[in-house]
Amino acid sequence: MNLSDRNKKIAEKFKTLHGEICKKFLPHENEDFIVTDDWEKKKLGQGRTVVIDGGKFFNKAGINFSSISGERLPESSVGTKSESTNIPFFATGVSVVFHPNNPNIPTAHFNVRYFCTFKNNEVFEEWFGGGFDLTPYVLFEEDCVLWHKNAKKACEVISDDTYNRYKKNCDNYFYLPHRQEHRGVGGLFYEKKKFSNVDEGIDFSDQMRAAFVNSFSKIIDKRKDLPFDNKLKDFQRFRRGRYVEFNLVYDRGTLFGLQSGGRIESILMSLPNEVSWRYKYDSILSPDQQKLYEVLKKPRDWAHEK
Repeated sequence: MNLSDRNKKIAEKFKTLHGEICKKFLPHENEDFIVTDDWEKKKLGQGRTVVIDGGKFFNKAGINFSSISGERLPESSVGTKSESTNIPFFATGVSVVFHPNNPNIPTAHFNVRYFCTFKNNEVFEEWFGGGFDLTPYVLFEEDCVLWHKNAKKACEVISDDTYNRYKKNCDNYFYLPHRQEHRGVGGLFYEKKKFSNVDEGIDFSDQMRAAFVNSFSKIIDKRKDLPFDNKLKDFQRFRRGRYVEFNLVYDRGTLFGLQSGGRIESILMSLPNEVSWRYKYDSILSPDQQKLYEVLKKPRDWAHEK
């Protein structure tokens, strides 16, 4: 199998993951608000972006698949300079974000990806990355426990300590140093993960998808009918500001898309429609909101709580 056919086969596997996520979550939304955009960009690649923009259930949601290639891999793809960043590359993956309208339902993010670099028309280096994290606006501790227990179970196919390492990676990565707080209650994050063969990496990506879908679906079912008032919506918009700050300042996925000359609409699909920045808003938090801030400042070991 030549390199072109090999890359297409890998991309098709990720496109299947994309379709499974769409099938599970799009039924929550009115069809009138769902936009499916198959795109192709010259000298870059192609993909499918499914977006909900100002919907009934989701304020903003994006389920994105892409398959791209280029002559030089952006440094942001690995976070450090390496020999791999100076040679041709192929990348494919799925990136997902859900911003529900009901603030009792958290924002959720999921991403899996595959990178490959080439030398002399042969594979030089290849790896997988991905993970998922949760950003609540109301602290339901049982949801955090469910999220992390399912994450831990998904990691057991590799080793017993994989969850602990990937959770720590997630806590460290989704952190806003200028705020001295984490974006949410974490989850999993891994990068440059190498497997004995590509199929093992794709299978693990599917394990990540299954854990994400299972956890977030259950949280939605529990919280979708809970009432909320304008004060809670105001707090949700304020906390979304932190989400935006991270994505625009620190997120390597955003940087990779921009540095690789990617499709701007797809790159910025993760940003919510309704967001606010308030002056000293943190000083007027309610007791429940202060409890949320406690776990944003100091992550907990959710997977081992009852």
